[in-house]
Amino acid sequence: MIATLIGAWLCVVPAVAPRDDDALSLLRRVAETYQGLDHYADRGQRDVTFTIDGEKIERFDPFRLAYSRPDRFAVQAPGSRIVSDGEQMLSVVTPAGHYEIAAAPDRAGVEVMAVSAVGSAVLGDPIGPPLPLILGLLTGEEPGRAIPTDPEQLAIEEDREWQGTSVRVLRVPMLGRTDWRLFIDPESFLIVGGEAVMDPESVADLSPPGLSLDGVEVSWTTGPISTEAPPPADEENNPFLTEPPPGMAVLGPLLDPEARAREEAAKLAADPRVGTPAPQFTVPLLNDEGLGEEIRAVDLEGKVVLIDFWATWCGPCLKELPEVAALIDAYAEADRADDLRVLCVSIDEGGDDAPSLAKELLTFLDRNDLKVRRPPLAEVALDAEGKMARAFGVRAIPSVLLIGPDGTIRAVITGFDPEFRRKMAGQIDQLLQEIDAP
Repeated sequence: MIATLIGAWLCVVPAVAPRDDDALSLLRRVAETYQGLDHYADRGQRDVTFTIDGEKIERFDPFRLAYSRPDRFAVQAPGSRIVSDGEQMLSVVTPAGHYEIAAAPDRAGVEVMAVSAVGSAVLGDPIGPPLPLILGLLTGEEPGRAIPTDPEQLAIEEDREWQGTSVRVLRVPMLGRTDWRLFIDPESFLIVGGEAVMDPESVADLSPPGLSLDGVEVSWTTGPISTEAPPPADEENNPFLTEPPPGMAVLGPLLDPEARAREEAAKLAADPRVGTPAPQFTVPLLNDEGLGEEIRAVDLEGKVVLIDFWATWCGPCLKELPEVAALIDAYAEADRADDLRVLCVSIDEGGDDAPSLAKELLTFLDRNDLKVRRPPLAEVALDAEGKMARAFGVRAIPSVLLIGPDGTIRAVITGFDPEFRRKMAGQIDQLLQEIDAP
C-alpha cells in the first residue's frame, strides 16, 4: 500500500517562475565539475515521511550511483540494480529472483539505465531522487535531457545549513516530475543531497479516497562521495562486480531480443482495441506559426503510425513526451523513416480559439525543449474538441496506439511506461518489416 501511495504522487506541473541567470551559471559550474571527474561513487539514500490518518510513516530506500569513464557504472534502486564493468552488464530484479547478463555498452549513459529494471524504479518514480540527473552530468547529457536546455524555472534559493554544513541551494525543474532543491557543496560544487518540492494542496488532492495524506517530506542524501579510482576488480567492495547473485535465475527472454519482442507484443495486444481497424479522423496540425493544415487517416495509409494522446496539464504525459521525442530522433535518420509517422495529439481544450491555443502549445513545447515536431516524420495535432480521442476510445492519458501498415491497431499503452521507448521501438521494427513482406 505504501509503495502504491508513493507511486501515485505528484503528477503536477510546477508553476513558471522568472528565469534566473545566476542559477543557470551555477548549474553550468556544477556540470563542468562532474564532467571533469573520471570516477564517482556515492552511498545515496532517499527518506520519505508522511502521515496517513494521524499515523506517521517513514521509509528509507537506497538510491546509489557509481561511475568510471567511459563505460563502467552501477546504479542501485529499491529491488533492482544494474552494473557494467566495461565488458558485461548485469541487471538484477531482487523481488523476482531474476538476473540478466548482456554485453556492456560502449559508453555509460542515462539511456542504458532507462531501459533497465533500475530505470523503471528511478525514472518511473514521480518522487525518485535525481540519480539520472547526476549520471547525465557525469556523461555530459545534462543539462538538456531531464532539465530543459533553457530552464525558466531554475532558481537559486537561500543557502542553508544541512547535515552540519552550509550548502548552496539550486531549485531545478524536472520534466514531468516535481521540482527538486539540490544541495551543492560550495567548495567542491558536487551535489550532496536534496529535497523534493512538495505542494501540500496538490498532495491532498491526490490522497486516496477516505484517507488523509499529510506532512509529506521527501529528501535524499548522497552519503560519502568518492572521486578516487575504485578498488581492484577482485575485491568485494568494488562497485562494478558483475557476478550473478547466488540463488537467482537467469531471465532468458531478456537475453533474446526477438523473444522479448514476442512476449511484449502479447502484453501490448491485451487491449480489446488491438486487432480492430483504426477509425477515420481529420485533425489540424501545428505549423511554425500556430494552426496549420489538416491531416486525415487516409493520408497515412500503408505506413506504420504511432499516435500519442497527451495534454499540457498531464504530469505523466510530460514524462512520456521526452521518450517520444527520443524515439523520433532514433528513427529520423533511419532508412525506413519514410514508412513511419508519429502523431502527437494534444487534447487541450481551447474553446472557440483554437489558433491561440495552437500558439500556446508551440510555446509550451519550445519552453520544455520537447522536439516532437519533425515533419514529415513527426507532427503535433490539436484535438481541442476531443473528437479524435473519442473515436479511438481514449479514456486516460497519456495513451499511445500503434497502427500497422494494414490500418489495424496493433498495440496500446495507457499511462506512462518507463520502458515505453524500448517496447515501442521493438514493435515498430516488426511492423516496418511487414511492409516488405509479400
